[in-house]
Amino acid sequence: MNDIISIYQGSPETHGLTEKQLKIFKSAIQLFAAKGYSNTSTKEIADNAGVSEGSIFKKFKNKEELLFSILNPLSRNILPKIVNEFSKETLQTHYPTVHDFVATLMNNRNIFVKNNLNVVKIFVDEFIYDLRIREKMVKAIPYEYMKSFNDVSNDLKKRKLMVNWDNTEIFRFIFSALFGYIAEHYLIFPDMKFNEDKELDHTIKFVTKGLTP
Repeated sequence: MNDIISIYQGSPETHGLTEKQLKIFKSAIQLFAAKGYSNTSTKEIADNAGVSEGSIFKKFKNKEELLFSILNPLSRNILPKIVNEFSKETLQTHYPTVHDFVATLMNNRNIFVKNNLNVVKIFVDEFIYDLRIREKMVKAIPYEYMKSFNDVSNDLKKRKLMVNWDNTEIFRFIFSALFGYIAEHYLIFPDMKFNEDKELDHTIKFVTKGLTP
């Protein structure tokens, strides 16, 4: 799985950035994730990057444009690319059991979140509070991803291994449980110590039981 920061370097918003501007971009990701967009000033971004505040405005008109330089590629290019990659890795498979399917989905996404935690934090904050971001992200989910998810779910249901629910309901059930796990441990209580393997395994078993006839 490609690291999300390296994928950014191929987007129009970051293409051709100077070393100083790239420091600003990375500094904004770091501070928006740690403090939130609203609580971060352009001066703090500049100080953290080791540049003058005026350097920010040579590339970005204001703080909001800097935010959208982070989020627009995510919705336009990066998210579809990652989801398609995830679909090929995870959903092009014949799963012998519901547990195998759920475990693969959850372990894969948990690893992705851990590897890209700062950007995920910004995404979650803005997804919740900004309708513009929410609409862009929903539209960015590729059709192929949902088709692959539906194919796997339908196959498991056909073999009487999964409850005969609507696939969108199954999708929400799986990812709401995963989001709850991720939000608690990485976003709400990031300093709380926990047994990751044990708790993720319990979450997987909880979802598996819920989806088993």
